[in-house]
Amino acid sequence: MMTDSDLEQLIAAWLDGRIGAAASEALQQELRGSAKARAIFQRFAQLDAVLRETADTENFGAISQASGSSVSIPKPIPATTRYAKALVAIAAVIIVVFTATYYFQHVKTDRNIARIKGLNGTLTWIGDGGQIVQGSASPQTETRWSNVLSEGAELPGGTIEGMAPDSWFELEFHDGSTSMISGDSILTFSDRGQKELRLKQGRFSADVMPQPAGKPMLIHTPAAVLEVIGTQFDVEAGPVSTMLYVREGKVQIGRVDDGKTVVVPAGHRVVVATGRAMLLLPVTPDRTWAQTPFWENISTSGDPDSMATQETRDDDGAHNLVLSEEPARLPAQDAGYTIRPGDVFEVRYDWLGGIWWTDQDQIAIKLFTTDNDLISGTPTTFATLLSGPSTAAGVYETASGSSTVPATEARKRLFVAIDTQDGAGELHGVAHLDNFQLEVTHFPELGSPRLDDFQLQGADFSDPPPEPTAAIIIGGSLRNGDFNRK
Repeated sequence: MMTDSDLEQLIAAWLDGRIGAAASEALQQELRGSAKARAIFQRFAQLDAVLRETADTENFGAISQASGSSVSIPKPIPATTRYAKALVAIAAVIIVVFTATYYFQHVKTDRNIARIKGLNGTLTWIGDGGQIVQGSASPQTETRWSNVLSEGAELPGGTIEGMAPDSWFELEFHDGSTSMISGDSILTFSDRGQKELRLKQGRFSADVMPQPAGKPMLIHTPAAVLEVIGTQFDVEAGPVSTMLYVREGKVQIGRVDDGKTVVVPAGHRVVVATGRAMLLLPVTPDRTWAQTPFWENISTSGDPDSMATQETRDDDGAHNLVLSEEPARLPAQDAGYTIRPGDVFEVRYDWLGGIWWTDQDQIAIKLFTTDNDLISGTPTTFATLLSGPSTAAGVYETASGSSTVPATEARKRLFVAIDTQDGAGELHGVAHLDNFQLEVTHFPELGSPRLDDFQLQGADFSDPPPEPTAAIIIGGSLRNGDFNRK
């Protein structure tokens, strides 16, 4: 790095017309890369104009630009008039402006600012130059840009779009900050001395290294603007609202409509939307199976101390059950109910396809009995109720189904499991489920005796028996159907 003394000597040599080619190139490089150097040059040039008001020199020189062209700048001339100072000062300003303009137009916009750390699914990248590139998993015609979207590739900025629920894209900036989108998301990213991102829609998470003073990472969504100094957080953006959850550090978020801001500390979240109070809500820690009453992981390869529920990706501001296609997770519970002939079971729940969840994957609610009326016994599944594929990426939707119990399962204990059904051949998908409800309606078989069929001799016949009504077995706080009980 050039010292101030060395810089001053080079500037003096240039002003005196005694600078060599190598020294001239060194001076150019310093002026291009340092605002301080440009300020010193301008100050010396102005001083030189004053000193040369009595000088008698007639040399002219030129300073070459990095593009290979030369911009001829008059060397200081006999300054016999009051205009000499202004002339040299203007020359210095021209050099500074031209150099800065060239640098930002031809260097900054072409330099890479981040690399691809990982990617999956159908993705489209629109670079700074406007080229549209699809990822390797996307149907496309081979072009010279086809290898741009690959792990380890360097990018200068642009827009990345996830085109399917299982799409995800992780980016690492040169300072070590990482960001990731998943599902149907659109993110524009740039770094011209300050990181600036625009999340048009979808899910975004980041681990941001400490940023330069006065230059926080800025994240724009349709509803909010986030200022990030250094932290870990998650964002979900829609057309009219933005949800922010801060895991570490703190983030300032402001509402676009009225400019109101709030600082969100670690372990809290806030939803920003027009007309909605920006309330800070604590996010409680993830809960294990032992901390989630009634529900247990019956997978033979599962960890009983692993996470069962969490609040992120929630439906109603509370805990939700985390599902995975991997075989280590199979939530189930003893419904506490003995099956009767003629029972009809109905389930209802809210669910959301998460990361790596494909268009073909489904939730599968399984009703089963066992050979010993214990949940650990050998199971017999008599009903599998499927959710159907997701129809609204990134938002919760409601699913339901019903089944009549076979006569062979009567007088046995009822158990229920919340499983997944893979449709794409990759067992990596994650989903979230909330507000589970299981209810039963008993329809007596025709001809079977009922208690109200009997009466005392001589007594009047009773009114016709009431129509069968549904009874909730699991739902809300009853046997922890909302996953909030602890």
